[in-house]
Amino acid sequence: GRCQASSLPEGIIRAIDNGARVINISIEVRDSSAELEEAIQYAWNNGAIIVAAAGNHGSSLPVYPASLENCIAVTALQEDGGLAPLANHGEWVDVAAPGFNIYSALAGDSYGYKHGTSFAAAYVSGLAAALFPLASDVNGNGEVNDEVLSAILEGCQDTGIEGTGHGLVDVSDSLVKLTNPI
Repeated sequence: GRCQASSLPEGIIRAIDNGARVINISIEVRDSSAELEEAIQYAWNNGAIIVAAAGNHGSSLPVYPASLENCIAVTALQEDGGLAPLANHGEWVDVAAPGFNIYSALAGDSYGYKHGTSFAAAYVSGLAAALFPLASDVNGNGEVNDEVLSAILEGCQDTGIEGTGHGLVDVSDSLVKLTNPI
């Protein structure tokens, strides 16, 4: 459950160099570094998307890497559409996704319900991974990560909740936005 902040940039670069197109980061650090920002830019420039959990402190203060440019910052919603307890939120958040009472694997070979922005980030990472093979390089820049990102953001449903960015990700609408660009 813990890692050295200095390991994040190395992990991102290694993942990209080994062909990753979507990187899920469910780690937050309070301060960014030039190395972390460069690694995220490296990922973006090499056609990848980084999805990062917004954190679970119930705060609007930005955390890293989620709040960095070229990262999709994800907060968590409850089943009723409200902000999940303790989910970070704010102007720096890009999208929201389900992240409360998620049935998942637990320690000790068991299963149960958990919550947090890490679960929401995994949901968005799955969406990004599903969209990549369907994306076309509409703008001719040689990559499709920008088209995938646009489809995710433009496909969101407004939550009416301040600090949830573009809103709740919507798989169907993102697919429509990707396959029928205006």
